[in-house]
Amino acid sequence: MAGLRVNKGNNNNKKKKKKKHGDESITTIKSLPNELLVEILAKVASRSIFDLCKVKLCCKDFLYAAEDDYVYHHASMEKFALVPLPWFTGQGEFSFLKRCRESGNSKISYREGMVQYFRSSSLISGFENLKKAAMEGHNDAKYVYCMLLMCCEDEQERKRGFDLFCSLKASTCVARCRKRVRCYIRKMWLSNNPVVRNHNLSFCTTCQSGRMKKISTGWIGDGDGDDDANIGISCEYCRVDYELVLFCNMFQV
Repeated sequence: MAGLRVNKGNNNNKKKKKKKHGDESITTIKSLPNELLVEILAKVASRSIFDLCKVKLCCKDFLYAAEDDYVYHHASMEKFALVPLPWFTGQGEFSFLKRCRESGNSKISYREGMVQYFRSSSLISGFENLKKAAMEGHNDAKYVYCMLLMCCEDEQERKRGFDLFCSLKASTCVARCRKRVRCYIRKMWLSNNPVVRNHNLSFCTTCQSGRMKKISTGWIGDGDGDDDANIGISCEYCRVDYELVLFCNMFQV
C-alpha cells in the first residue's frame, strides 16, 4: 500500500511538472511583442498555408497575430488553383483570397495579372497587376513584365524592359523564373498572344551572334539550365534577344 501511495505521489509530481512547463511556454509567448509574432507568422504563411492554420490553433496570441494584414500580404498561393473557378471555390477560400488581395499580396496580383492579360484579354488590368507585382519584388512577375515591355513598339518602354531584365539577370534567377512562367502558361487556356506583334524586333543590330543566327542553326532550345551557362553569348543585347525568343516560344510564335 505504501508503495502505491509513493507512485501516486510521483504521478502527481509529473503532472505538476508538465503543468508548470506548459505555463512557462504560455508565459514565454505572451512576453513576445506582437510585432515579432506577426513577423514569425508571416514567414510561416509565406511557406505554407497549412502550417499557418496549424499554428493558429496553438493559442489565442497566434490566432490574433495571424489576422494581421502583414501575414496576408506574404501568404503563399502555392496550394490554390492557378485559375480559380468560382463554382469550385469555397467561401473560406474566397474570403482568404479576398483578404490577400486587399492586403496587397504580390503573389495574387501576379496570378490575376497573368489570367487577365493572357486569358481574359483584359490587357490594361492585367498589365497593371503584373507591373504592381513586379515592382513589389515578385521575380516571376518581373520576368513577364520586362518581356512584355521589350515587345513594345515604344523605344522608351523597350529600354525600361531591358534595364529591368538586366537587374533580374544580375540576381541569377532568370532561368528559374522562365521555367515557372512556362509551367503557369501551360496550365492556362490562352486567348491572347500580344507578344506576337513585335517579337521579331531585335535589340542587337551589329554583331553576328544574335538570336537570328541561333534560330537559323536550330541551336536555340528551352534554356532551362543555369543562367548563361553554356549559352556562349557575350553581347548583352544578343542575350536579351535570345531570352525574347525563349519567351515567345512559350506561345508557339
